[in-house]
Amino acid sequence: MGSSQQNDSSSNHEEEADILQAMHLASISSLPFTLKVVVDLGLLEIIAKAADTPPGTVSIADIVSKLPTNNPNAHSIVDRMLKLLATHSILTCNQITGQDGLTQRSYGLSSVGKYFLQNKDGVSFVPMLRILLEKYVVECWKFLKDVTLEGGFSCKKAFGKHLFELLADDDDMSECFNRLMSIDTTFTMNQVLKNYKGFEGVSQVVDVGGGVGTNLKLIVSKHPQIRGINFDLPQVIKDAIPCPGVEHIAGDMFMEIPKAEVIFFKWVLHDWGDDQCLKLLKVCYDALPKNGKNVSVEAIIPEVPETDIISKTILERDIVLFQFFQVLKRGPNKSSRH
Repeated sequence: MGSSQQNDSSSNHEEEADILQAMHLASISSLPFTLKVVVDLGLLEIIAKAADTPPGTVSIADIVSKLPTNNPNAHSIVDRMLKLLATHSILTCNQITGQDGLTQRSYGLSSVGKYFLQNKDGVSFVPMLRILLEKYVVECWKFLKDVTLEGGFSCKKAFGKHLFELLADDDDMSECFNRLMSIDTTFTMNQVLKNYKGFEGVSQVVDVGGGVGTNLKLIVSKHPQIRGINFDLPQVIKDAIPCPGVEHIAGDMFMEIPKAEVIFFKWVLHDWGDDQCLKLLKVCYDALPKNGKNVSVEAIIPEVPETDIISKTILERDIVLFQFFQVLKRGPNKSSRH
């Protein structure tokens, strides 16, 4: 009898946990939208400044006092938002007692939260947050069901244009997208250059779809014998970073690629289907000398999805890319498509 009660109790706890997890997933969109508002209000910058003075946290009253508002409800709204971020370890939260004897919450910036500061020079995921919550991206989700049943791709159905055409018409979004690509490149290329030795002894590299030039800036910095050519669309090249040893050239990669000993792709092939990739690789082949090589950096989709943070991050990016490019990502086996 006791054993039966224990089994029933365990089953009830498991069911409760499953229900809570389902509720959490159904409302998870509240997190990125709340985080964006907190970023846009500059609240993380306010909290970060408090880290330099004891006790390293700042009260809600002090945070709200730095906002340009007379709204009597601002204190409550800000506290609601920051509590949510604390539950996701973006902020730390403690209760403090004021001189009036009343308690209130005090917030600090966590090691994760620092990556959502609007850092112009370091790694910041604010551009990613803003891009993913832009009207273009949000609107695309409404068409995923139609794309599943009818074909096509969400961006085209929503706006009648490819993502890169939208970027060409929106300077603010284009700048944010280029900033995002630059940050992503810095993180990825540091790992590539740490482990890949194929740039040693190379004299010239063309980075196709190289954005504002961050890839080549890092490559040339580690291998100064290399002369780099950063190749991308005109609306991207106009924002390119001046860099010694790197020349920026605008053009269409499906038409012609500048000749070089190494032609480098990072996060390029995943934007296109098989036919476009074959066309691009043929143009690449024509631009390579006899002993030249193509170096491609891509994320590989796992055959069986796991629940670890790496798998979640890769598959979240995969579904976002699908919205814009209708690309079926490649798995670890060359014949495997997802």
